[in-house]
Amino acid sequence: MPDIGLRRLGGEDKLRALIVTGHTDIHHDWRTVSPMLAELLRETGLFDVRITEEFRGAGPETLEPYDLVVLNYFGRFEPWGHAPEQRWGTRAEQALYDHVASGKGVVVYHASLQMGAGWEDDFERMAGGVMREHCSRRAPIPDFRLRVVAPDHPVTAGMPEFMPHYDDDLYVNLQWAPGAEVEVLVTGWDNPLRYTQVPAEWDALPGMGQEHALVWTNRYGQGRVFATGLGHGPEAISHPSFRGLFARGAEWAATGKVTLGLPAGFGEPVPGGDWWPTTLEPMVREMFEQRRQAAAGTREGTEQ
Repeated sequence: MPDIGLRRLGGEDKLRALIVTGHTDIHHDWRTVSPMLAELLRETGLFDVRITEEFRGAGPETLEPYDLVVLNYFGRFEPWGHAPEQRWGTRAEQALYDHVASGKGVVVYHASLQMGAGWEDDFERMAGGVMREHCSRRAPIPDFRLRVVAPDHPVTAGMPEFMPHYDDDLYVNLQWAPGAEVEVLVTGWDNPLRYTQVPAEWDALPGMGQEHALVWTNRYGQGRVFATGLGHGPEAISHPSFRGLFARGAEWAATGKVTLGLPAGFGEPVPGGDWWPTTLEPMVREMFEQRRQAAAGTREGTEQ
């Protein structure tokens, strides 16, 4: 990782983070979530955090003091509606891209993955992956297992391969920007049993029974991008699995390294919450794989 944009802290010095918010769609409560994210970062002892609810009119001078920008913004009330997305303006948007490309960090958070459709600029390239109406959806699965698929990355180092997570969204079939330097850190399995208990319909929608990226990093210019589809609301944010990933991802985006440990209870089921992610999901996955192998065997026999 190049040293461009990496700031070494000393004494009481802290990383400076700006949370850009002020609008999301009707399914997300930015007024509650943004202060929770700010407090989560402050509790690490590493960050001094500011929140802005109005980014229109911003420019390079606005972002110059910050090591990290956290995007908790989406400019449309109805996610798949046709009303124009409320944008920040060319100067503010370009200032963000230039700030990150110069060597700083950005977190593209949850609802912000819907941003940028049809913008014809660099948002999708910066985010790496986005939700798009023609291919993406939210699986009907509030509780699921997270799977760490990049155990050597600084953000996920030391994490168990599987850990339960609760009260959150599992986004399916994201669209990936051509040429983006994406490294997927964490995936989730689109459990067919949460749609229907009829095995014949376990492939009814694209992505069912498959792993999907939930957390990833991207390189944009000299900058570092941490993107997460996790973090729907206060309940999800309260779980150790989210808190550990978000805090460490933010530190990595800001500095290129991770010094934070894992929070207490990380990777453990919450009281009374271990049925779906830790017990039933592995059972269903084994059933699904057996069914897929049997179907493959039937096709091979037919072709012969």
